[in-house]
Amino acid sequence: MKRKVIRLYVVVFTFLLLLNFFLPRLMPGGPVEFIEGQDSGAMLTEEQKAAMEAYYQLDDSLLTQFITYIKGVFTLDFGTSFTYKSDVMEVISHHFMYTWLIVGFATVLSFLIGIISGLWSAWFHHEKSDRGLLTVMLSLGALPEFLIAIVLLLAFSVYVPLFPLGGAETPFLVEANWFDKTKDFLWHAFLPTVTLTIVHISSTYLLVRNETIQVMKASYIEFAKMKGLSRKRLMYRHIAKNSLLTLFTLLMIRMGLLFTGAIFVEVVYSYPGIGKLLQEAILSRDYPLMHGLFFIFSTIILCLNAMADWLYPKLDPRLKGGKAYADNI
Repeated sequence: MKRKVIRLYVVVFTFLLLLNFFLPRLMPGGPVEFIEGQDSGAMLTEEQKAAMEAYYQLDDSLLTQFITYIKGVFTLDFGTSFTYKSDVMEVISHHFMYTWLIVGFATVLSFLIGIISGLWSAWFHHEKSDRGLLTVMLSLGALPEFLIAIVLLLAFSVYVPLFPLGGAETPFLVEANWFDKTKDFLWHAFLPTVTLTIVHISSTYLLVRNETIQVMKASYIEFAKMKGLSRKRLMYRHIAKNSLLTLFTLLMIRMGLLFTGAIFVEVVYSYPGIGKLLQEAILSRDYPLMHGLFFIFSTIILCLNAMADWLYPKLDPRLKGGKAYADNI
C-alpha cells in the first residue's frame, strides 16, 4: 500500500511538472510580445525582437529549455524574472509572507468558528436554530471567493470607508514605530482574511455537524446519558472528542484550498501575495516566475494532501484495520 501511494504521488508530481512547463508556452503571445505591447514608442524591429529572445534564452530549443527547467526544479533555481529583474525565488519569498499571513489567520478562524457552530448545531439538531444556521452555512459555502471579496470591498472600503481599498501597507509609513507598522499591516490584511474565513467556515461546520450527529447516535453515548453525566461533560468529554478526529486531515486539505482561493482574493484587494504575483506573471508571460509559482502551489497542495492521507488512518483506526493500515501509509 505504501509503494502504491508513493507511486501515485510521483505520477501526479511528474504530470504537474510537465504541465508547469508546457502550459505557459501554449498560451497566446510571449514575453517579447508583452514588452512590445507595453512600449509606448515605435514597434520593435525583428532584430530587436531576436536580441530580446536571445537575452531571455527564448531562442533555445524546447528541449534545451525543458532541461534547464528540470535542473531549476531540483535546485530551486528558476532563473531571473523577466518582470522584476530579480531571482525568482527571492521575488516569491518576498510575497509569500503576505499570503501566509492571511491564509494562517483564515485557517485558525474558520476552524474555530466552524467547530463551535458545528457542535452547537448538532446538539440542537432538528430545531429551528439548527435549520437556520445550516441554511446560512450552505449559502456561504456556495459563494465564490471573488464575489464575497467584491461585496466586502464595496461595503467597507467604498461606501463605509473603514478599511483601505487595496495593498498591504500605507505608502510613506517609513518613520512610524513598529506598533504603528504592525497595526497598519493587520489593517490591510483584515478584509482578505475575513473573506477567506467566510468562504471556508461552511466546510468545517458541515463536517463537525455531521460527525457529531453520528457520534450522538452511538450506543456508548446513550449509555453515558443513562449514567447521568452532565450535559457539559457529555459534550466535551465524549461527543466532541470523537467527532473532531477527522478535522486534522481536513485542516491539511483546507489549507491547500485556502492557498488557491487566495489567488482570487488577492487580485480583488490588490494584496501583494503570491496569488496577485501569479496574476502578474501570467499577464506578462513571465515564464520563470510562472514556473516558480506553479511549483510552489503544486508542492504545497501535494504535501498537505500527503499529510492528510498519512494522518487520517492513524487518527481514526477504524479505517481498514486500524494501526496496521496506518503504519503502512
